[in-house]
Amino acid sequence: MLTIEEFTYLIFVASLSNNYVLVQTLGVSDSMRLSEDRKAVPIISLITTSVMTISAGVNYCFEKIILESLHLVYLRTLSFMLLITAVVWLHKFFIKKYNVCSDKIFNIFFPLLFINSAVLGIALQNSENVTSVFQATSHGLGAGIGFSIVLISFANLQQKITGPHIPIHLQGGPIALITMGLMSMAFSGFRGIM
Repeated sequence: MLTIEEFTYLIFVASLSNNYVLVQTLGVSDSMRLSEDRKAVPIISLITTSVMTISAGVNYCFEKIILESLHLVYLRTLSFMLLITAVVWLHKFFIKKYNVCSDKIFNIFFPLLFINSAVLGIALQNSENVTSVFQATSHGLGAGIGFSIVLISFANLQQKITGPHIPIHLQGGPIALITMGLMSMAFSGFRGIM
């Protein structure tokens, strides 16, 4: 069982100093694409955090209970991908049922969530570095919070990096990557704190 201090530490480390998007460069393209519609960013952030948290716990339990007991650890990546797909489908079902977001957001966001490399990266790192389901789940929650921080920050910066004041050769993708690089340098400063 985790103490409050360990839980808080894992959340801070996973969201700030070990951010999956900026430090480990997982899910960068998703965060750049998803931040274009600023009104949808809070909903997308909440859903992504939920998927990361639940899939981290489910994948850890599946590996420890089934894969290790049957000596099928070599099927880890494939089984994680299938479990992540199941978690995303459950989210998709409930969101469609309760009409949480518009169809435009729904049709753009969910295909990107299926192929988000950060969700699989969390599960693979948990299988090597984590010793309990509580640690795995809190690590997934921290990674989801970190992904949300990057998504919301980049959505707010998106206004400032578009327009005629940007040189023509830097408009679009190049300035977005430069901005992500600068954000990555800023987040790497948290490594000295934690």
